[in-house]
Amino acid sequence: MGAVGILNSILKPVFGSDEDSTLIHDDLKSDLNEDYQNGEGAPVETTNPLGYNLDYVSAFYMVIQGIIGTGIFLTPASILNSIGSVGASYVLWVAGFIIAIFEVLVYVEFATYFKKRNGGDVAYLEQAFPKPNYLIPTAYAAVTVILSFSVSSAVAFGTYVLAASGTESTTWKQRGIGVAILSFAALLTAVHPKASLKLANLLGFVKMVFLAFIIITGFVVLGGGTKVQNPHAIFKDSWKGSTTDGNAIANAIIKVSFSYGGTNYVFNLVGESNPKKTKNLFRFFIPAVVTLVFFIYILLITTFYAGSGGIEQIKKSGVLIASLFFTNVFGTRAATQALDVLVALSALGHLLAVFVGHSRALRECGRQGVLPWPRLWTTTKPLGTPLLPVLITYIVNLIVLLAPPAGDAYNFIVDVGSYSNYFFKVLLFVGLILLRRQRKQAGLGPQGWWVPLPIIIIGMLFYVFVIAMAWVPPKGGSLKGSDVSFFYATYAITTIGIYLACFVYYFVWAKILPKIGDYRHRTAFYDLPNGERGHTVVKVKRDEIEKWDSEHDSTGRLIGLHNSDDSLEIESVENISYAVSSEKKA
Repeated sequence: MGAVGILNSILKPVFGSDEDSTLIHDDLKSDLNEDYQNGEGAPVETTNPLGYNLDYVSAFYMVIQGIIGTGIFLTPASILNSIGSVGASYVLWVAGFIIAIFEVLVYVEFATYFKKRNGGDVAYLEQAFPKPNYLIPTAYAAVTVILSFSVSSAVAFGTYVLAASGTESTTWKQRGIGVAILSFAALLTAVHPKASLKLANLLGFVKMVFLAFIIITGFVVLGGGTKVQNPHAIFKDSWKGSTTDGNAIANAIIKVSFSYGGTNYVFNLVGESNPKKTKNLFRFFIPAVVTLVFFIYILLITTFYAGSGGIEQIKKSGVLIASLFFTNVFGTRAATQALDVLVALSALGHLLAVFVGHSRALRECGRQGVLPWPRLWTTTKPLGTPLLPVLITYIVNLIVLLAPPAGDAYNFIVDVGSYSNYFFKVLLFVGLILLRRQRKQAGLGPQGWWVPLPIIIIGMLFYVFVIAMAWVPPKGGSLKGSDVSFFYATYAITTIGIYLACFVYYFVWAKILPKIGDYRHRTAFYDLPNGERGHTVVKVKRDEIEKWDSEHDSTGRLIGLHNSDDSLEIESVENISYAVSSEKKA
């Protein structure tokens, strides 16, 4: 039967059967193959109202800024502390890259199918899991809104600015600076997206020069050209101290995954690239840039290790391993200050990438119709930017930055933010298999990119493993986590609680309330003045269902409207192609 057949047979009762699909007529395949999508999903915007700002240069720096934020400067010491040895830490960094590149390859295949859709995971999961109606969009939208934070970059910015100024670092000083930089990033993204991208590009260039300088310095250290004594000592007996503690290994993996995270930000802007000018942008260029990041990481880690003064010094350095390196190598206050400033700028660049990418994802959640006030989420008026998604991202980040207590807050935030994504990552890998099945039923094939099945399975199993390992208790009977002073699985429990709340909300909203109110949910299409398109979920009384379904197609448009717009007519055909019939809707 094969792996795909087994998986399909398991998921078929939940996500629909072959009878839910209708094949496209052969003479339409070539026209619809590129934009073919599920009728329940957010409608394709023929002209992107956000413009076309993503070219090779912007994409390069979007990947650089998205991945190389603060993780590589903050987590190596914590990872080494958790895993116990230098050799084991290298294994994790290599394994992290393999999973990251597998994930990118999966994203690339999704992007080839949906060239006009922004939002990345939002759009792809929506298309892969059309059944049960509204479940995946509702859960993803809620989790994305609740956990739309990137305060680690704001905290890091505050930490390194205070270190550079020589000011005593306190929690509220860090938070005060974090609020200022969050406000700046949000305001710039809301007012002028092109300016935010240009600033991110500029900071990305500065970052690349800075990273090159650190790496070159590392070679000088290894060559004995600095005052660091015996820089090779840390690499001897490199496996000594390796832990077998499952909880510590899981925490280390989460930190590595966090450091490689951010590959999805560039895929949130797929619809803002011009396919005629960026033909191979996603298929070849993006994977190449991610591979470049891997080599940069390995060289940086080797540099930090060589100039650290020993493994114990690294473990004690906390989140300031880069400062430890500069202090040991140069020994001057000016050099350390320069390093701190550049790391702070790196955090700012990452923050800009997060606001740009995440605002696109939240806008797609709004276009799906499951969030309140969908038109406000969708509109780009008056500045040509998604104001509400930017505002929500800012507010959530502000709350998370100011509300948690001091001490373990940073590690807890990193853990929750990373862990919450793993569930959707599993669905992403499974979803690609389901999407291929849907396209095959529609008589459509690949779009010039096909990820081998073993890569999909390995990526899926990796994230399942990480999800499970978080529940393994630490060695020695202690219930405290390896990187926090409270219960080791608090971040996992918090994440599960958020997901359960989302599913309870969905069940009440989609199942219980319609029965009590004697109505059914239907999807209605809307079109705004700037070319924005979206869906809103409306309530239709049970005795009016037949009339509604006779007047609207599966995309929620009034059937008579298609005659006045050829583009809408074509899109309607592509969306109807395998949408479930109205009788099977919730």
